[in-house]
Amino acid sequence: MKKYLYSLVPLMLPLVLCSPAQAQQSSVTLYGVLMGGVIYANNSLGGKSVGPANGPSRWGFKGAEDLGGGTRAIFTLEGGFNPNTGASAQGGREFGRQAFVGLQNERWGTLTTGRQYDLTQDWLAQYSAPVRWNGYTAHVGDNDNFNYQFRANNTLKYVSPRLAGVQFGAMYSFGGQAGSFNNQSGVSFGANYVGGPVSVSAAYMRLNRPSTAASEGIWNTALFPSISAQSPTLSYSVSPASMEIWGAGGSYAFSDSTNAALIWSHSRYENLGVTQLGLGSARADFDNIEANVSHFLTLANQINFAYTYTRGKISVTGFTPQYHQFSLIDNYFLSKRTALFVVGIFQLAAGDAKHANIEYASSGGASTTTRQVAVTAGIFHRF
Repeated sequence: MKKYLYSLVPLMLPLVLCSPAQAQQSSVTLYGVLMGGVIYANNSLGGKSVGPANGPSRWGFKGAEDLGGGTRAIFTLEGGFNPNTGASAQGGREFGRQAFVGLQNERWGTLTTGRQYDLTQDWLAQYSAPVRWNGYTAHVGDNDNFNYQFRANNTLKYVSPRLAGVQFGAMYSFGGQAGSFNNQSGVSFGANYVGGPVSVSAAYMRLNRPSTAASEGIWNTALFPSISAQSPTLSYSVSPASMEIWGAGGSYAFSDSTNAALIWSHSRYENLGVTQLGLGSARADFDNIEANVSHFLTLANQINFAYTYTRGKISVTGFTPQYHQFSLIDNYFLSKRTALFVVGIFQLAAGDAKHANIEYASSGGASTTTRQVAVTAGIFHRF
């Protein structure tokens, strides 16, 4: 602990030595989230599994400096990690979740550059159960990236100020490959409205060569069971030429204790690259429709329910998988920053799908049947 505090001294000295007037105009905040627990799956590659749960734990710094005239310099550095091992997440990146800097103006909006979320993650994912609650209820294979499997690198992003409740945004991700302007590049745009109890959003993103541009994504076994009826014990890498995500969603707060959300997303993967199964040039499309509701039974006990229907279509083979996923989450808050939670998920594969494939339960492998149950219990702490 002492070593940790001493390591912060160089960061703190400029704040300590600055004048009171300067201190009021600048701020740096250390923050984080830690999640830990145990996860059980009734069928993971044919057998039961019990192991440590690895939630979306993270830590980071946020800072702002008042430049006058309604303009601020802002930055965020945020890294994910596995609390069970201490290892960095996001492919071992030190600040793999977010790393950006920019300018924010009350009248003209915000312009940032770095590693950031695209507009589908900013404005659509906020209505989905993984983001609203605890990250354990992703759509099948996280095919729409609403569980934040990857971010965009080398981005330039603009978000307008909110006018009459409406914001617009656009982002471009430079490919970063010499001699090929479009390779590994990306684009995203969207709009968001907030007024009283209502929030509504629509957004789009495209990323070229995503398995290279965002190598930490779900390009192997997590997505594979959703594109083929082959055994989940087989492991093929999916390396699409491009991926697109678009959709719309909204939420409504009925009261301080009850709110509900509805979201639709469509994801498309061009030229899957799985040559072993004749899917090298195949295209995969997925539609996800999710409805969820949250209610505080007491001031400390929050109960949440979500249902997601996913339908896919694989060209060339005509493979049409379908999935029904039911999620029940109970959060019991010991304080404003600490909670105990239990998550229960049941998934049923239908249509041409032969293997249920719950995202976090599938860390050990998809089910060998059309059904899968996963239960997670743990603790959540925010600082």
